[in-house]
Formats: sequence, structure tokens, C-alpha cells
Amino acid sequence: MTDAKTLLQSAFDGTDLCGNRWADPWEPDAAFLNAKADVFVRFDLAKDQKGVLGTLQAAIDHVVNAAKADRRRYVISIGPGFFDGPIIVPKEAPPITICGAGAGETVIGAGIDAVMSGWEYANKFRDTILAAGPKSREAFARIVARQKISTGNSSVMRVCSDEFRLAGVTIRNDYACDRKSAAPEKAEPDAEGRFAEGQHQAVALMLDGADRAVIEDCSISSFQDTLYLKTKSRGCTRSAFYRCDIEGDVDFIFGGATAVFDNCTIRSRGERRANSCALAPSTSLLKRYGLIFNACRFVDDQRLATGRAFLGRQWFEGVRATPYGTPDSRGYTCKLSNHNSLVGVDGQISRHTLESVGKCVLMDCRLDAHLDPRCLWDDWASGAWTPRYRPVQTSQECFLEFLKGWLPSNILTDYLKLEGTPWLSQIRSENAFAADEQT
Repeated sequence: MTDAKTLLQSAFDGTDLCGNRWADPWEPDAAFLNAKADVFVRFDLAKDQKGVLGTLQAAIDHVVNAAKADRRRYVISIGPGFFDGPIIVPKEAPPITICGAGAGETVIGAGIDAVMSGWEYANKFRDTILAAGPKSREAFARIVARQKISTGNSSVMRVCSDEFRLAGVTIRNDYACDRKSAAPEKAEPDAEGRFAEGQHQAVALMLDGADRAVIEDCSISSFQDTLYLKTKSRGCTRSAFYRCDIEGDVDFIFGGATAVFDNCTIRSRGERRANSCALAPSTSLLKRYGLIFNACRFVDDQRLATGRAFLGRQWFEGVRATPYGTPDSRGYTCKLSNHNSLVGVDGQISRHTLESVGKCVLMDCRLDAHLDPRCLWDDWASGAWTPRYRPVQTSQECFLEFLKGWLPSNILTDYLKLEGTPWLSQIRSENAFAADEQT
């Protein structure tokens, strides 16, 4: 019989399916709120009071500098109120704990979307960037140098350091198709200033290769791409979320890292009338587990149109050309390569992209009636065939069945040696849709 503790230990043991050990086993500890604060962030700033700062970025940069002489865990206490993002926790940061006054009291927010230009980003957040410490300023500089900032750089809070801990905070990306320069020409906004088109990625929290992160009693809110769990190129990237409220509409919990969600509420939003996918894992087939939900509830905001909601889809990360499906382009080919490209009808796909298969386990969860148990998962690029199409793949056996006539024999042999669990599975989960069908 599978239990949550056994599953968590297996997910966080630091090895892959080939037996390679990338890190020591990790057992996350959610009880970290009683530590004495090193730095306080308050609006009622007493400039002559030691250890009190006016912004969260200043507090983070302060402890990054302090850690040069004393490498230990630092605790930042942040008071009630609204605090401006973006916030960057640089890779060089020591272990940091940030404790807010409660998710309903401490809010960190900004409106940022992925197609914002670097110039517009620099202009909008000029004061934050200019006041940042050296390492954080280097990260900001890489963002403003881009023509379009991209998905990861749209984050309100970006965490790049290991052993990060956060509690009692709301992180909110306020972008909602309301930036006029991102809207189509001659488009008219609605009464709330939102456009029907221009639904861009807008990340609230990004764990950027941050291993052993713990997030507790937080609210994480946006529309598309709310929570980005980006994995390291090599090694382990693990995180745990306890009693969090996470909401969005399109692919709003996504990425290739391994993460456990315990007693969390996952809310699909329908106010933008988008096709909703809560989850978009891109877990490597070499990893044991991707997204794990234990005793979580999947709900909606009562605005979703019928048939417009899925539990998720497996993110075909980086794809330009696909070996799946029946092409509608004459002469189309797709070959295994070291990069992803499509030039005319000549496509190439990297092994890394091919292996970004996406894994998810639900244990003792409750799925509300907006999710149809007969079609919880959607294809990637569903509908008419496109060069980025991939069907739902529930297991390694399914993956091999789809590609057995296409994969080179030596690679096929490598995959056959792997022993893994189902990629998409439910254990003792309850679906309200099924209950409604029976009554």
C-alpha cells in the first residue's frame, strides 16, 4: 500500500532511474517559523533602527553581503502591507527564510508578462534595479538586455539559491491582458481594461534550479504560468509546498523539477475564458517523480465554461518539430539531433526535449466537478496536427509504443532498461464529477 511518506522519500532520495546519485536524500521540514529574525522589512521604517529595511530586495541583498563573512541561514521578517516586485534571490545567497505576516496580510506583487520588452521592464522597475545589490543587479541586467524578457524573467519573485524557505506571504502577478502595448492593433479593452487577446505568460513565483525549497501557508496567484518549477540542467531540483493556495488558468503549475504539494488548494480561474490546464509538468523520463499532490483539492472559481478545463498537459519543452502523429505537410521529417529546429519541412528534435515527458501523481486528492475524469489530461498542441504535437503518454510503455518505429535501436535499448512508475497516476483520489454523474 502506497503512503505519502514512502512516496516522498522515493521522490527526494537524490537518485535517478539509472541509479546515478545526484544529491543526498532530503526530508523537508515545514516547522521553521520560530527562528529569530536577522532583518525586518517594514513600511514604518525607522532609519536609525538597526536591522530594519524598507524593501524585501534590500533585505535579501543585505544578507547576501553578510553571508560573505558568516555563511549560515538568515531569517527575514516582512510585515503586513503591499510590497513591490520584482524580487530576485540570487544564486550566491545563503539559505534564507522569509516569514510574512500571513498570506492575507503580506502581499508581494507586480504586473509583468513574458513579451514585455527589456526596455519597458527597465523603465517600469528602474528604482528597484538601481537599488539592488551587485549579484541581484547582474540578474536584472540580463533581463533588461533582452528584446522580449521571456517567461522566466516575467516572475514577481525569482529564487535561484538552494535551501530557500518562505511562509505567510502572497505572491501575485497582476498582469491580466491589460498592457496596451501587448494588445493587438485596434483592440478594445473591456470595462476592467483587459483585452480579449494577448494572454501572455506571467509568472508569480519561479524556483530557478533552487533545490530543497520549502513554501508554507502562501498564496501564489496569476493567470498563465503562475508557478514555474525550473530544474537544473544536471542534478536535483526538489521543493515542498504545504497548505498553499495556487491559482491560474493556463499551465499554471509547470516545469521539470520534482515538487510535493501537501494539503494545498489548486484553483483554476475562468474569468479570461481560456482553455484551462492546471498542470504542465516536463519531468525527464530519467527522474522518478515530477509533481506529487498529497491530500490536495483541485477547485475552480465557478467561471469556467463547460468542457474548457483539464487537470493538465505534459509540456513538450523546447519542441520545434515532433516525431508524433500524422503530418499534414508533404515531405515532413523529424530526426533525432542535438538541438531543436524546423526549417521548411525538415525537423530536428533533441534527446533532452524528447525525454521531457512530464510526470504527475495524485494521492488522496479531491477533484471538483469542473474536471471530467474521462479526459483529465490533454494532448500538447491538441486539435489539428502541428509540428509541436504530442499525445498524452501515461507511462514509459506508452512512450515506447508511440516511438518504436522511429527511435534508433541503441536508444530504444537504453529506455527499455529503465524501470519506472506510471507517469500519470491517481491513488485513492475522489472526483466530484463522477459523483455528480451517479446522482
